[in-house]
Amino acid sequence: MKKKGVTLIELVVIMVIIGIAAAFFAPNIGAWLPNYRLRSAARDIVSTMRTAQIKAVSTNLQYRVNLNPADVGANSYRLERNTGGVWINEGPAQSLPTGVTIVGNTLPNQRAEFNQNSTSSSGNLTLQNTRGTERRLTITPSTGRVTIQ
Repeated sequence: MKKKGVTLIELVVIMVIIGIAAAFFAPNIGAWLPNYRLRSAARDIVSTMRTAQIKAVSTNLQYRVNLNPADVGANSYRLERNTGGVWINEGPAQSLPTGVTIVGNTLPNQRAEFNQNSTSSSGNLTLQNTRGTERRLTITPSTGRVTIQ
């Protein structure tokens, strides 16, 4: 009679192999995480800016992404729309991931404004992670194009 199954020794060997592999990969995850958070934050802000531009054109209202710490808090931003000179929030403030900070902002009044004709304010926004790596977001005023460098 043949019995099929896994012995206790085989299970222990597999667990040891998994443990050794985890020991090799764990330090790499710690080094990778700050760069992932920086790329993610840059993409999130660009996505919000593109949403502002699309909404400005489609609704015929001026939209902006407010990055002013006095308005939304440090390392936060919010989408807002202009209704006759009064800026109204389009949702809650979004916070940057842990370890990502805004280290440079040349946007007028720290706000990226998008007009109904697809133009925008011009300027740069620089984000930095805990390792000193930076990503710069640039807005082209004539087209409202937002790029990550």
